[in-house]
Amino acid sequence: MDLRPDWILLNTVAVAGRNSDAITATDCTRYGKTIEVSLSLEHPPHPSILYVHSSDMNPCVPPNIVCAVENLVLVSVNFGSGPSSLSRYDFDYFIYQAHTSGPSLQRLQRPHDPYFKYNGVGLLPRSDGKYTVAALIPTFTRNQYKLYVLHSHTQSWSCRTLCVEVPQEPFPMELPRGSTQLHSHLTSGVITIGGEGGTIGWVDHWRGILLCDVLLEKPSLRGVPIPLPLKELRDTSGKDFPFGPGWQRRGIAFSRDKVLKLVHLEVTATRLPYKDPETGSLSFKVDSWALTTWSNTRMTNSYEDWHQDCTVHASDITIDNPAVSKVLESGLLAGEHLALQNLVMSQPAQCMNGKEDVVCLVARKKHNHPAAWILIVDMKNAKVQAVEEFGTTERQLHSSIIYYPSMISQYMMNPPTTLGRSFPISSKETHEEQLHVGIKPSERPTPYPWARLVHCMQPNQGRRMQCTLDWLAELGLQPGLWHARGFTQPGSSGGDDAEE
Repeated sequence: MDLRPDWILLNTVAVAGRNSDAITATDCTRYGKTIEVSLSLEHPPHPSILYVHSSDMNPCVPPNIVCAVENLVLVSVNFGSGPSSLSRYDFDYFIYQAHTSGPSLQRLQRPHDPYFKYNGVGLLPRSDGKYTVAALIPTFTRNQYKLYVLHSHTQSWSCRTLCVEVPQEPFPMELPRGSTQLHSHLTSGVITIGGEGGTIGWVDHWRGILLCDVLLEKPSLRGVPIPLPLKELRDTSGKDFPFGPGWQRRGIAFSRDKVLKLVHLEVTATRLPYKDPETGSLSFKVDSWALTTWSNTRMTNSYEDWHQDCTVHASDITIDNPAVSKVLESGLLAGEHLALQNLVMSQPAQCMNGKEDVVCLVARKKHNHPAAWILIVDMKNAKVQAVEEFGTTERQLHSSIIYYPSMISQYMMNPPTTLGRSFPISSKETHEEQLHVGIKPSERPTPYPWARLVHCMQPNQGRRMQCTLDWLAELGLQPGLWHARGFTQPGSSGGDDAEE
């Protein structure tokens, strides 16, 4: 029986520390010290966690996953001092590469452009085990960009200026006033398509995709439109409408079956005239939401390439598993007189393996509520397939995506069975046994309550240490037994080459 999940949800904030249950990849930091990175796999909707440890990394700024594609993960690590060390010079970038024979780690040459943005960076795995990193940065000229490319075998950045030679076709309708955001491309995500030319797509979730064959000697940019957000356009009411980050409502991926897929989350909500006393954020009353999926096999500059697959309304979604119902009633729906369609939903993402027609969603009781849950919705049967509390840090809550769907588990060695647990490769086969049971992290039959530990990784070191001690006490462990559990205290080195 294969112990690996078929795909994972990778938490975008890594944990500062060691995990001896996972195979570790090492490299040297800018100061010549050892840095260790390991990945702990969990079946969705449980988060899979990346662990990063080095004696000279900044303990006040947690490592961050920039992007993940197939067997590659690009992670940024801060080597400054204190929570205010957020200059681009404080960060180094590392590529964690999974392989069935064991993972590897490689520090990249630091990007030399000050506008190197997280959401503009893409990864391209190569068939020979090499890889390419590419970043597309807009210039001050319309439809003109700078393409920065680094190949693993050269470890140096090249730069060239590109123009959009084949733009996407004109909008199929006259856009209302207030939709000026749709008239220019603003990258909010990156997808990897691959192929002989090494195609990478820079995604504006509201407008379209800029495709580029980064391996060609003379690459160019071409536009692929995506279906317009019709409800959002209707809601502009002639005023300048802030669409917000596209990834909050839309997910785009290129699946294993060579299909470009889009999922759109349509929300019907009313903004209330006061701030929520619990969160301090804007208050909304959510009346309903719906998911619509689209597919595209041609990827030309035409809207006609897109085909609508299905639409599922929240009010029609069933919960036919008692375990899932119990988890929802004791967690997300507890004490608030809410139904499923009244939850605040965001960040839809489709499964990328081409086998399962499911969509993952982040669910919260309120806008900007610190507790985040992951729902997996079976689109074909319109039912909640799994639910689990995910856990977020303060930084994740206010700024960015909290997870990346990833296929990296298929490239990794089988992990050792933990406390008698073993997992079949298909995540679908684990739903009854593993995924439906939304027990508290500290009650799971595993050595590490991951979600609770992620909550502890706050910028303030003192708070992190107290949380960690509370977490240990909950497990019935004394600090001296950390090594027995295979984990070391965040911020402590124990010597760069210390034995576990």
